[in-house]
Amino acid sequence: MPKAIRIAAILLLVLAGILAVLAFGLGRRPPAEAGTQASSAPGIPRRAVVVATRALPAGQAISAADLSTTELPVPAGEGFANVGDVTGRIPAVAIAAGAMLVPGQLLQGIAAGIKPGERAVSVPVDELAGVSNRITPGDYVDVFMSLQAPSEAGAGRNDNPQARLLLSRLRVLGYGDDDVGKPHPATAASSGDGAAPEPGSRAETIASRSGSSSSSGSNATQARSAILAVPVEDAGRLLLAAHSGKLFLALRNPGDTALADASIFVAPAPVLALRRDLDAATASAAERPENQAYAGIDLQALAGDSPARPAVTANATRAPARSRAPRAAARPGIEIIRGTTPSNRLSSP
Repeated sequence: MPKAIRIAAILLLVLAGILAVLAFGLGRRPPAEAGTQASSAPGIPRRAVVVATRALPAGQAISAADLSTTELPVPAGEGFANVGDVTGRIPAVAIAAGAMLVPGQLLQGIAAGIKPGERAVSVPVDELAGVSNRITPGDYVDVFMSLQAPSEAGAGRNDNPQARLLLSRLRVLGYGDDDVGKPHPATAASSGDGAAPEPGSRAETIASRSGSSSSSGSNATQARSAILAVPVEDAGRLLLAAHSGKLFLALRNPGDTALADASIFVAPAPVLALRRDLDAATASAAERPENQAYAGIDLQALAGDSPARPAVTANATRAPARSRAPRAAARPGIEIIRGTTPSNRLSSP
């Protein structure tokens, strides 16, 4: 009997050694092999997704030549199926060549809706200035300005209030808590089975009460600002008008592309004048939108009270100072005092 026990113990030790070897081999298996088995697991169909054909740096727009499609076992709802859905988008992070593109890698929000040469500028609004809060992100608006023109000291004239169109057809990037691409609260609230309650039923009464309460809650949190896509050369005018006057947004049809022709009016003088020693090539750079914004505009020019500053001619030189002839030295004279008035001073010839 003790001999049988020894044989059984030896067999158990051999079996334990075999199991230890197997466990050690499974532990050293590389993760890529496990990932390959998981990706080839049944139940995940292969479908076409967009991948990068080269390394895509962050902050640069993606072109169609940078993309291609390939079939990968990817769950539904991940990645992009068409190259056109990614063309023109800007990566928020660097994307390696051959990697599948996902929405989290691309720039989103208001920054993605700003075109080159534009800036996102926030202006104050209320129910009157915001078309009774009927404006939504994606709309086009005209900005009207109500301004109290400054009066000239000692000129004897009163202030001249004015109201005029300041900027035309600006895109609304955000209004209140809503941004471009963000689902509207009304859409989220209407999602469901889509069945309208029966007229006169208790369900309709409850729905009307909830609608009135939600509307009162929205009125309590009215929009106080609107974010507009403004050309960089006009951003200073908009900020100065918002600070010194009152802005009103006028909602317009997106198909209406009519714009005010500023070239037929006298251009206001900028705050900064060009240097007089610029050559023609350098002086022409003043027409760039960024340089126009840097030159600025003051309140008198915005109100139309400042005349246009004459253009500076390239290679213009300052007028030479007029030479003055030296004055002759005063000749000594004899002071004659008459009576008690010492102020009468005569000089001899």
